[in-house]
Amino acid sequence: MRFPWDGSSAHGIGAPVCALSRCGVRPAAALSLALSLALSLSPAWAQQSPQSATTLDTVEVLGARQALSGFPGSVTVIDGDTLRAGQRQVSLSEALVRAPGITVLDRQNYAQDLQVQSRGFGARSTFGIRGIKLIVDGIPSSALDGQGQAASFPLSALDRIQVLRGPLALQYGNAAGGAIVGETALDGGRGIDIDTWAGSNSSGRMATGIQGASDDDAWRWHALGSYFTTDGDRPHSAAERAQFDAVAQWVPAEGQRLRLVAGGLHQPYTDDPLGLTRAQWQRDPHGTDPVAELFDTRKRIDNAQAGARWQDAYADGREYWISGYGVARDVVQFLAIPIAAQRAPTSAGGVVDLGRQSSGVEAGHRWEGAHGALTVGAEAGWLHEQRRGYENFIGTQLGVRGRIRRDEDNRIRSNEAYVLGDVRPAEHWTVLGAVRHARVHFSSDDHYIAPGNGDDSGSLDYSQTATSLGVARAFAHGEVFASVGRGFETPTVTELAYRPDGGAGFNFGLQPAHFDSGDVGARWRFGSGDASLSAYRIDGEDEIVPADNRGGRASFANAGLTRREGVEAGIQARLHPRWSYALTANWLRARFTKPYSYLVTSGGVEQLQVVEAGNRIPGIPRADGYAELAWNDASGRIVAALEARASDRVATDDRNSDHAPGYAQFALRLQWQAAASGWRGFVRVDNLLDREFAGSVIVNEGNARYFEPGAGRGLTVGFGWGDGG
Repeated sequence: MRFPWDGSSAHGIGAPVCALSRCGVRPAAALSLALSLALSLSPAWAQQSPQSATTLDTVEVLGARQALSGFPGSVTVIDGDTLRAGQRQVSLSEALVRAPGITVLDRQNYAQDLQVQSRGFGARSTFGIRGIKLIVDGIPSSALDGQGQAASFPLSALDRIQVLRGPLALQYGNAAGGAIVGETALDGGRGIDIDTWAGSNSSGRMATGIQGASDDDAWRWHALGSYFTTDGDRPHSAAERAQFDAVAQWVPAEGQRLRLVAGGLHQPYTDDPLGLTRAQWQRDPHGTDPVAELFDTRKRIDNAQAGARWQDAYADGREYWISGYGVARDVVQFLAIPIAAQRAPTSAGGVVDLGRQSSGVEAGHRWEGAHGALTVGAEAGWLHEQRRGYENFIGTQLGVRGRIRRDEDNRIRSNEAYVLGDVRPAEHWTVLGAVRHARVHFSSDDHYIAPGNGDDSGSLDYSQTATSLGVARAFAHGEVFASVGRGFETPTVTELAYRPDGGAGFNFGLQPAHFDSGDVGARWRFGSGDASLSAYRIDGEDEIVPADNRGGRASFANAGLTRREGVEAGIQARLHPRWSYALTANWLRARFTKPYSYLVTSGGVEQLQVVEAGNRIPGIPRADGYAELAWNDASGRIVAALEARASDRVATDDRNSDHAPGYAQFALRLQWQAAASGWRGFVRVDNLLDREFAGSVIVNEGNARYFEPGAGRGLTVGFGWGDGG
């Protein structure tokens, strides 16, 4: 990771965790001891290193740049070099492990995407990313209802990813876990860049990027195309993905900027290996449940998006912007729903076929003076979804589209307004507050009327407000901060789509969730790196949790009261001109604080599910982290690194009837860069010791197929070339 204040590069440490893990110490304890050791060492190394000039990074906050120094909240910025250094550039899991407070569970299932958690939010997601706002080059990768897809992040093109957590991240609206913002910085360079790699499981990727500029530099652009394919680590887990992303920028005059963004993703039918029961997983840790192949469970995704943003700093301390975007997304998914269940009058079948068209506009203005700034803005969005359901059989043939069993049009309309103010009441002090009000209207028009399945049309209206307030005090080499806030999450269309009682139509009884949160923390910079430490507490009411999950289809319910209490920390620095390290550690106690119950229908029989107070919220590890130790030669063109990831055990369901065990796994990477020819390459070995572990769990899986195996040892060899223009 590059440090803007000293121009150095940091890589990470794995030795403390590695040694302790071999001695039988639990991963959580190993991470805690390693972090304590690193934090105790860093001041000593800082005293030996000359202090360099400090050039602070910036944070993107609702359309405006703010200095990281004095920002009263938890934020991590990961630069583009770190996103790509010795990495496969296929998944956000490769880079986000470096951000404190972020937990990435890699399902090794490209039909469902990886699961990203921020302070425990997102653990309930059955596919994609939930509870975290995703934005790439100004276009939301999260739909209006909050469901997002990590595959839309073009890792080979992005120049930085910003990870916001805590109360001040609530200003982004319908997400309690924070925001992940990706950005392509057009620096005026010209040239072509080519990357390719091949690896285990017949995996491979090719990517070609081109960037250019007009003679007067008024126009700049960057385009990237990539293709990825794999047979998968498990039977019935093959995938391929083709992606294109382009960004162009026009600067007609100083202070004016027009940015144009377009992208597309085509992921033809991707096999879904589903989860395994404990007995299946212990018998074959890289196996696949036979039902996945029996029903040929698979998923197809097509996504296209485009957007434009005009920004004009028309006067000193005055700036406005206006933007718009459009997204079209089509998904077809074949599920493993038993034939008997599909034949029930209220069943929606075993094939999901949905098309989504969404669009939105935003406008905002910022006034900035000597002692602060005020930002106001408004957003409006529209989403139209055509949802169809079909039987996943014809006669005795399974895995084919049969009779239609669901046919409806769903619409979401959202109107939001926000105010953001930051004040500097005295030297070294910053106060930032934000208020966002959202009105969301959801309606469903049911066209499938049949005996036993009547008209399930209906509508819902949500009116929610998020507020946050933070204060920071800067000191010589960092800042301390504290913030509080109240946020919300409305149900997604997917969470509303199915009822736990097995009835037809939408789950109109599902309510929005509300969260009160607060955190305190500190960031400090020293001669060779930086460190951060935050502690937080989040109290939730009506949190949305999975009620039942069978064959790839989930229904949801509102829990009682929940509480999250956690500590997150990170450090990255140089031990020596040729040695560097990075360490991230998270500890989180997430539990239900009030009992609750709900009804689930299975096989035509109603079952009352009771969740006791004190149970852990499933899918969330108590502790996890990442560590890295790296060496580079004198020129800096050759780097070798040992990486380590560790996680405590994870509850599989809200009754805590089973757990996925904790683990520690390691990786080696070697990367090199030619002096002048533009050639580069890397070799990496993942899961170095070939450990068997559960990479993720499917929360509340009704057939107890909770476990999604992690990948075994894998080798990747890659090469790249850029003309350096």
